[in-house]
Amino acid sequence: MNGTRSALEVTGRVRTRRSASACAVAAVAGALLWGGQAPALQAQDTRPGASAPRPPSRISLALIDVPLVEALETLSRQAQLNLVWQAGTLGPRGMRRISCRLEGVLPEDALVCVTRAAGLDFVRLSSGTYVVIAGAEQPASWGAFAGRVLDAASGEPLPQARVQLAEVPDAVLSADDGGFSFARLRPGTYELQVRAVGYRPHRETFELPPNGSRLVRLPLVRTETVARPIIVNGLRAGALSATLGSTVVADSVARRTLMGPSLFLPGAPVPLGLSRRDGTADLHLQGGDIGEHPWRLDGIPLYDLTALSGLLGLVPPVAIDELAVRRSGYRASEGSFATGVIDLKHAVGGESAGSADVQVDPIAASGRWSLPVTVGGARGTVMVAGRTGLWQWTAPPALTRALRHWSVPDPVLLARLSDFGAQPGMAGLDGAAFSSSVGDERVRLHDVHTAGRLQFGVAHTLSASAFLNEHGVSYLGAADDGAGRTLRTADRYDKRTMGGQLSHQWLLGTRVRQSLQLRASQYELGHGGSMGMNAAPLAGTTATESNALTELAASGEWRVRGGARTDLTFGAEVVHDRAHLDLSNRVLRPLAYKTVVTRGTLVADVTRQLSATHFLDAGMRITQLQTGRTYAEPRLALRGEQRWDARTFTWRVAGGGYHQFVNQFDVASTMPVAFVPSVRFWLPSDGNAPVAQAWHLAGEGAYSPAPGWELRGELYARWHPTLPMFDYGVMYGPGLTPNVLTDAAQFIRPMSGQAFGGGVRLLREASWRGKAMRTELAYDGGSSVRRYPSRFDDRLQPTPWLEPHRVLLASEVRPARGLVMAVRTRGVWGRPWALRQVYYDLFGAAPMTSQLPVSMPGVMRRPALIDVDLGLTWQRDVGTTRMELGASMLNVIGRSNVLDYGLRRGADGTYTMVPRFLPMRQPALTVRLLY
Repeated sequence: MNGTRSALEVTGRVRTRRSASACAVAAVAGALLWGGQAPALQAQDTRPGASAPRPPSRISLALIDVPLVEALETLSRQAQLNLVWQAGTLGPRGMRRISCRLEGVLPEDALVCVTRAAGLDFVRLSSGTYVVIAGAEQPASWGAFAGRVLDAASGEPLPQARVQLAEVPDAVLSADDGGFSFARLRPGTYELQVRAVGYRPHRETFELPPNGSRLVRLPLVRTETVARPIIVNGLRAGALSATLGSTVVADSVARRTLMGPSLFLPGAPVPLGLSRRDGTADLHLQGGDIGEHPWRLDGIPLYDLTALSGLLGLVPPVAIDELAVRRSGYRASEGSFATGVIDLKHAVGGESAGSADVQVDPIAASGRWSLPVTVGGARGTVMVAGRTGLWQWTAPPALTRALRHWSVPDPVLLARLSDFGAQPGMAGLDGAAFSSSVGDERVRLHDVHTAGRLQFGVAHTLSASAFLNEHGVSYLGAADDGAGRTLRTADRYDKRTMGGQLSHQWLLGTRVRQSLQLRASQYELGHGGSMGMNAAPLAGTTATESNALTELAASGEWRVRGGARTDLTFGAEVVHDRAHLDLSNRVLRPLAYKTVVTRGTLVADVTRQLSATHFLDAGMRITQLQTGRTYAEPRLALRGEQRWDARTFTWRVAGGGYHQFVNQFDVASTMPVAFVPSVRFWLPSDGNAPVAQAWHLAGEGAYSPAPGWELRGELYARWHPTLPMFDYGVMYGPGLTPNVLTDAAQFIRPMSGQAFGGGVRLLREASWRGKAMRTELAYDGGSSVRRYPSRFDDRLQPTPWLEPHRVLLASEVRPARGLVMAVRTRGVWGRPWALRQVYYDLFGAAPMTSQLPVSMPGVMRRPALIDVDLGLTWQRDVGTTRMELGASMLNVIGRSNVLDYGLRRGADGTYTMVPRFLPMRQPALTVRLLY
């Protein structure tokens, strides 16, 4: 190999070197392995009798504008030097042209001239071999490696995947957009390995050129696991601290979570701090109201406009591939909301093959179809999904009976909220015992969703999605009190939502990832109701209410790899909101409010690795409204993880300031039938009315003492200095003028509050007699209190949705392949607001004037709620089709759990409490076909 270009080409694994001397060590080691065997200069032999060494001969050399490699080869041949080098050391210099002209010099002096001209250096081994190395003053030729980790089936980013280079000691974790980066790498060959829970490991080898970079897409293939399908939970054993503060569920688990309370199927998680309110199915997060943790679909806000949306579902489950719940203490780049946020992602599908998914449940039939597409040189996927309601054919009997039971007119409300009591023959109306004789409930569901994604090379991804949802519920009923009085009612709610977004993700080299999005959405609600007594037309009391919110927004985010221990995120957003609210129901003062608001936001997040196991997250959001008011939201979190053999402990402590610029306002239904207990309106803050503000402090941890065991828990505290709310002291009461309110400051007042609580989960996954089992014991407790304007003597009172103590025991077993059986037992104690909420909303402002037994909500509590649910799913593959059958029975013990109480006046003038009950036993069947 003496004097040849390939004298030394090291193509094995490389290791990072920080100086030219380190490079020399590597080159010397290579020379010992690949160096020649006939050195021109021999080491001196000092043994007795040895002949004296022969002095080296001098040479003359003339190199005029020749390539470096040719110059080294010429010098090696003419001077008979054993000269070796690495191809990676020369790099582009190998083609550099140099000049050296020397007369009668030693060979080593000639080598000095050649290497200096190229900006290189050399070392001489004891064997006489000369090794060319990088110059001591020459900057290192660093390279970079970056990319995204994706789910091969769906094409969606895969967060928290472990990306490891065998030649680099520290692995990196992919971010929530799947991105990762290695910024300083020596040129050479690397062995890559990527791992993620629920996926097959990915391995490959790649070459990194000097001063070069490489961008890759790494699709991971899902694999069957004994555990539930693809659960990436920040509190599950093995997960790292970056995921604490949120719960992410994917695939079937996310869809089952969205199917509503009428079903209980195995695999539905029990996230910390999340509870479903009975009767309305509202999801409440850590003691907050439903409007304080809005839903987002691909970044588009989904405003829940009716209290029955939880029963029907906001979106078709088959259209969703992932659900993420972000709790108190979330990062600055995740938004501005008083409590948290729930994010949904469309199930776009994979790029390799098409798929179809059909699902039928007691409420609706849903379907999704995905197909790979090619546009020019780009590859991608398009998806279309839809849902239509089946209520007219398959309305669950137990739920129907419950809705009719809730719709029985409340005589006290009827007498006080209408003028029927003043009509002849209507005396004693508040003591009537109405019964529902005729009822017609109708539910309308029509949803269409579409989404697509195109991949242009490695660096560019273009995605888009759009949806149109039309939901409606109505009730026509007639009730009599046995005394010849018949009340006819009509109540109708129509909701229409539509939205779309266009996003572009770009890998701007190996250090920066850019994401841009344009989005638009529109939400409309219309409500109409009327009542009539006896044969009179339905005009005795009428109600018309409407609300609309249109939003246009543009946002950008830039994620920067600042160094080996620092990650930076910068963002900017501009939002334009237009809204109106019209309210007229002959009970509350009329409203006619319109507003247009524009706001801009700047965001910065930084993650700093303090040590091998400790990280600091800091962030700031600054929002300015068009009025010039500016709101700052600092965020800070410290997290870490420890491992001791098979034991792991992960923890996170976070806090900061939060605002919310689009707020929900619940207005109790003034219809005494209360088919829908309340109507929800959404209005943006313009800075003149109060802007919601909160301070968070949260701690979270997970401990796994042994394989199959996990203990996880959280503690949280939130202070709400300002929360906007309708002021019923202005909206309702005797002697108020009927003037229309047109300014939000007239009917919205600030209230304050706080929430404290926590929860624990003990999970056990094991095998019993060869059958996989999973058991979860959960407890959640806390306090959520607020000070309501014009009500309850300005005292702090518990919130209507509060569940002070909630215990749950759930167990799943797999007795056979494809079969999962589950049982869940739940108990809730200490629920306040025993009376129907309208009593507290309307009469709480003046309980003495109303002459009703309406005391403080915290004093009047409902009895314990206890139920047992059973569920079963069975899966089987038939050719290329997977069939899934599900069956469930809710409240299998048939317990009469109290929803709330109404009032009825007796003959002696006293009032008694009349309970309304939750549904009894609810059987349900589901069918799903996946192609």
